[in-house]
Amino acid sequence: MLNLKKIFYGIFFFSIFSILFAFFLQYALGHAPCKLCIYQRIPYYLIIGIGIINLLSNKNLKFLLLLIAFLLIAEFLVSGYHTLNTFGFIEYTGCESALLPSDISQLKEALMNDSLVVTFSNANLKYFGIPLSLYNTLFSLFFLLIIIFNAKKKTR
Repeated sequence: MLNLKKIFYGIFFFSIFSILFAFFLQYALGHAPCKLCIYQRIPYYLIIGIGIINLLSNKNLKFLLLLIAFLLIAEFLVSGYHTLNTFGFIEYTGCESALLPSDISQLKEALMNDSLVVTFSNANLKYFGIPLSLYNTLFSLFFLLIIIFNAKKKTR
């Protein structure tokens, strides 16, 4: 059985890795995120904030883990919704992103060709044939199950 600190810091460091990877894809590789991609980052930011609070105070680990469980549920719902969009099960037209070219002539060309907007199906990158939103769904479910199973073992 894992102790609470290992679970907490595992989720905390995974959240840091996820945000850094998202920034790498966005700023280093130039992949523009859609709105749902941005929404998926919010629970990670909050988990990182909770982790920093825990590093400073190191109190109420059970309560902070409960907060993280709620954030993981939110992450699961948003990334699951995004995954359903990606596979075409749900239609959501508000998920678009745009990457502005750095050169004025490229911007003019992009506006003329109407290629400036990136829809969620184009923005949701796939690695090993799996969209990133599905990875987020699976990881949030995985960490949530670890918290639940650990809590059940402690109550027995």
